[in-house]
Amino acid sequence: MSIRKERVRVGGDMNFKINLGSNDNFLGYQQEIDNITQNVSAELINPAVDVEERRFKYRPAGFLTNLRFSFTQDGSTYGISFANAGFTAEEILYNDNTLLNSFFILDYYDTYDINTQNKILTTYLTKLTTNAQLNPTYRLSSSSQIYALYVPESYIKTNLDLGITGVTGYTKFSFYNAKSGQLILFYNTAYGSATPEKMFFPVYLDFINRTWNLLPSTAYNVTATQLWVSQEYINKTNATFVNFDNEKQNYPDGTAFDFNDGKYI
Repeated sequence: MSIRKERVRVGGDMNFKINLGSNDNFLGYQQEIDNITQNVSAELINPAVDVEERRFKYRPAGFLTNLRFSFTQDGSTYGISFANAGFTAEEILYNDNTLLNSFFILDYYDTYDINTQNKILTTYLTKLTTNAQLNPTYRLSSSSQIYALYVPESYIKTNLDLGITGVTGYTKFSFYNAKSGQLILFYNTAYGSATPEKMFFPVYLDFINRTWNLLPSTAYNVTATQLWVSQEYINKTNATFVNFDNEKQNYPDGTAFDFNDGKYI
């Protein structure tokens, strides 16, 4: 910090200009304020990073995989059906907005250890039903919305530079239910209830062929089951976001504004 000393002759009314910064320049007050706010904004807001990505296609070793989601409303009755998630038959059949606005989330991490893991990518499954399929079962074929994963180039390069041509990461599945406004979590029944891998599904990325697959790669069906027993964990997860109604603005019916009463006519 620099200190300036100046001798001022006192006499009559005096006006002192105190700069906001330490520099003695010819800026006006508004210019100094603008400079400070711009610098502070640049320090507080992280600059946007343009992440280059590569497309990885789904390639299992055996048959194409069916990714299925099992829901429950009471913790005792489970079913691979949106009805078990709380939607009515009419809402499912006619693609009600509550279902259309719901979606699955796929988060891919480099490890299952929540204390050290880094999230590598996130993708979404928003096309929940078709004319031929009304339940949450998705064949991971070229027509599937999550057939391709987009992996950051930096993650690929870091591994290839170390001589690593493929890695096993861990994927967490969740479902945002627009009808209830709640986030539903899923667990992997292949693991025991006390293991840290329980909430994740292993996914192998092949950096050479640019492919990915759920493990085991020969699995025909992979089922993600709704987590019910850990309500404290579920509530903690739901507390991380806020729901709001994205409502359409209602414009006045009139075409002319009456300045006397402030209404459209």
